[in-house]
Amino acid sequence: MKAAEFEQLLRRFCRLLQQEKKYLISNQPDKLIPLVEEKQKYVRPFQEYPGQVTVRMKELIQQIQASQQENLLLTKQAMGFEEMMLKSIRSNLKTPGTIYSPDKSKRAADSLSLIDWEA
Repeated sequence: MKAAEFEQLLRRFCRLLQQEKKYLISNQPDKLIPLVEEKQKYVRPFQEYPGQVTVRMKELIQQIQASQQENLLLTKQAMGFEEMMLKSIRSNLKTPGTIYSPDKSKRAADSLSLIDWEA
């Protein structure tokens, strides 16, 4: 592989990471799976490049590393938010629901649940 081809490969990978960031920010996880598969195609050419690394390549590699770090933080943030939401839902399901009534001591007969276990 020539140096120009490798630089082109680095630029395409950089654009792929920018697309990944866009999907992470806009909360589109369904579009991330094909993107991850596409990213895997770049691993072998990156590992097997035998040529000299130019200054421009080093700049692109630094940009790629920064983008990957940023995408990793966005992924962790999204996962943390989902975990917090699940904990909140679980804690709310533990307490029985109240009914809207002037008498605040009355409780609803059925507890609220996201899953109908009898179905």
